[in-house]
Amino acid sequence: MDINPQIHLTTGQFAKLMRVSKDTLFHYDKLQIFSPEFIAENGYRYYSIYQSEVFYVITTLKELGMSLKEIKEYLNHKSPKEFISLLDKQADNLNKKIQHLKKVQNMILQKSKLTKEAMKINTSVITFEERQKERFIVTEAKAITDEKNIYDSIFQHIDCLMYYKINTFHLAGWMIDTKTVFDGKLDYYDYLFTRVTETDYYNFTAEKGTYLVAYHTAGYTTISDSFKKIIEYAQSNNVILEGYFYEDILLDDLSVQGYEKYLIKLSVKVMN
Repeated sequence: MDINPQIHLTTGQFAKLMRVSKDTLFHYDKLQIFSPEFIAENGYRYYSIYQSEVFYVITTLKELGMSLKEIKEYLNHKSPKEFISLLDKQADNLNKKIQHLKKVQNMILQKSKLTKEAMKINTSVITFEERQKERFIVTEAKAITDEKNIYDSIFQHIDCLMYYKINTFHLAGWMIDTKTVFDGKLDYYDYLFTRVTETDYYNFTAEKGTYLVAYHTAGYTTISDSFKKIIEYAQSNNVILEGYFYEDILLDDLSVQGYEKYLIKLSVKVMN
């Protein structure tokens, strides 16, 4: 075959055009996935400019997660029907990845928003907050009387999130019944919880209403002080508390150094 410099490229030229290394082209040729259009008598390998579209499809399929073995299998049995089937399958896979990335993007934006809001909070005051109904996924918590119980509770919660494919940047929150708090049994949490979206599985609903809110910034070992502060405020202002206390971590290891610097939000519903 005569070399036409307008359409025939050396290995180096074709590699440069396609933004890959020459080794990649050699590897693909060895696997019989993509080979030069012809090899000259002097051993020089030449690719046609028209092969660029085929190479681009191979690269795209690889980026979408197909293995070289799968790509080779398709190329060995290609037909218009098989090509349509392949494209439809990859379009479906790509759409799933897009939906996943959109979800991840939303989590990132929400985490950024919550962190910015947390930095502006006046943590020294107790406030009232109006909330809409929220959906949670909850798992039972063991008494946090030793590290094993804490580990088991967190492990079980994470395992549940993994099972239902719940993705979140938030650490799990903790819930404890109001009666338990009034009895002073602050080691006996009822549940761990994670807020979920409208489309996620959920097994608990936090009711719409007015919530009494306090913030804790001195670490877990002294969090009982903030619980007492809320109770004293409620008693002094004739406010009746009901349901559960919710313990949300607003600033965690992603933004502060160490547990003792976590910003924790305590909230409990006020009876109407």
